[in-house]
Amino acid sequence: MDYAPNLPFLERLLMAAGPSGFEGEATRVFLEEAKTFALTEEDRHGNAYARLNPGGRPKVLLLGHADEIGVIVSHVEEGGFLRLKPLGGWDPQVLVGQRLRFLGKGGPVYGVVGRKAVHVLKEEERKRAVALEDLFADIGARDREEALAHLEVGSVGVLDQPPRWLLGRRLASKALDNRLGAFVVLEALRLLQGRTGAEVVAVATVQEEIGAYGARTAAFREAPDLALVVDVHHDGTTPGMEKARVGEAALGQGVVLDVGPFADREVLKGLRAVAEEAGIPYVLHAHGPSSGTDADEVAKVREGIPTGILSLPLRYMHSPVEVVDLADVERAVRLLALYVARL
Repeated sequence: MDYAPNLPFLERLLMAAGPSGFEGEATRVFLEEAKTFALTEEDRHGNAYARLNPGGRPKVLLLGHADEIGVIVSHVEEGGFLRLKPLGGWDPQVLVGQRLRFLGKGGPVYGVVGRKAVHVLKEEERKRAVALEDLFADIGARDREEALAHLEVGSVGVLDQPPRWLLGRRLASKALDNRLGAFVVLEALRLLQGRTGAEVVAVATVQEEIGAYGARTAAFREAPDLALVVDVHHDGTTPGMEKARVGEAALGQGVVLDVGPFADREVLKGLRAVAEEAGIPYVLHAHGPSSGTDADEVAKVREGIPTGILSLPLRYMHSPVEVVDLADVERAVRLLALYVARL
C-alpha cells in the first residue's frame, strides 16, 4: 500500500489543546478530518469515532488516545498568580520556564510558569528538585480580580509549544503522546477505504493519561471482535536510557509490538506476519502486569476483547519537545491498514 501522511492534519492535531478530561478541542480536529471520508460521532464520555462499512464483519476497533498531559488551576492568589495541579504525569523540572495556553472564559489565555530567579535561591533550594507546588503560572494579571475575569478555579491549560521539524524527517512537539496515536488510527482508516469489508472504527479516546477510562467505555460501547491500540514507546537509544529497562525501540528503526498479558497472542502473530511480509521493521517489547496503554482496559471489557498493541518510538516523553521519526509513523499506518485488510 502506498501512503503519504497528511502532515497539515497532524500539525493541527498537535496544536490543539486537549488535557485529560478536557479533550474537546483535539477531538473536534479529529472529527473534522474524519468527516471527509467516514461516518463520525461522539459518545457521552467524549470519545470521537470515525467509521467505515457499518455492519461489516469482523468489527475492528483502532484506538489512539487524544488527551495530553496538562494542568488545572487550583487557586488564584491575590497577586493574580495561578497555582496548579497536574492532569497526567509531570516531571515538574520540565515545567519550569515553560509557556502555557489556558482554555479561558472567552478564549485562549497565555501564561508562563515561574519560579524565583537563580540569583535569590537559597543554597538548599538550588540543590532540591522542584516540586509542582513550588511553581505558579503568571498570565500577566495585575491582581486576583483581573485574573478571575479571564480564568477561574478549574480552568485547564497545556504547553504552548508548536511543532518544529528537525533534521531529516524528525518532528519535535508537545502532545505527540499520544495525539500521534489518534493520527495513525485515522490515517489507517483512510487507507482502508475500498480495501476491506470489515467494519472498522477509529477512535480518538479520552482520559488515557489518568486511567484509560475513555478506552474502556469505547470498547464496551462498540463490542468489537478485536482491537488494535496505538501509543508511543520510549526510545532506547537516548543518552541515559537503559535498554534492559525500556526495551529495544529506536527512533527511525521501526515500530514496537507488545508481548504481555494484555497483548493477544493471535493478534500479535498476525501483526508480525504482515510486517515481515511487507518488509516493515519492528521490535518486540515485553510488558509486565501493565502495558501502560489503553489496551489494559480494552482487553478486559465484556468477556474479553483480543487486543494488539503497536507503538512508535518517542524521545523525551511528557515534555514540550517529544521527538518522533516520520518513517515510523508511516510504517505504523501501513502495518495497521495491511493487517486489517487481510483479516
